[in-house]
Amino acid sequence: MSDQLIPVLLLAALFVLILAAMAWGWHRRGRSQQHLPVPEDATLEQLGEAVAHGPVAAVYVDTVLAEQPLERIVAHGLGQRANAMVTLGDQGSWRLKREGTSSFTIPGTVVTELTSGPGMAGKFIGGDGLLIIRWRLGDQLLDTGLRLARRSDHDLLLSRKENA
Repeated sequence: MSDQLIPVLLLAALFVLILAAMAWGWHRRGRSQQHLPVPEDATLEQLGEAVAHGPVAAVYVDTVLAEQPLERIVAHGLGQRANAMVTLGDQGSWRLKREGTSSFTIPGTVVTELTSGPGMAGKFIGGDGLLIIRWRLGDQLLDTGLRLARRSDHDLLLSRKENA
């Protein structure tokens, strides 16, 4: 019994050390991204927009640096995966109401592209399963990925590129 205790304790210590290193890296990344402004948290009505589509159920995958699908933005909770309700405004703004973390709105004036892709940090599904909103936060170009619950909503929102 005592012959097994030391290796078990060493493995447990190694596991705790790995978890601590992961947490340290996550916090360090968040601190390095604090220059990004806090995303706006306004309803579409506060922005003077009517609802064009939604709300629809989705999974908010995360937000990454544009064209760098593995460089997750963790500042301001943007790296936290969550269930969400997504609403598109008639002037191209996107309201992302997330469960368990802060909600935010992407004003239509900062959206530069709307596309779909196979995935990003946190979820890779292949094909064109993620709806990707490219937008500007401060001086940084970002991609926000959403996995919509219904493919028909994905296709409808993607077809509204001219409004984004």
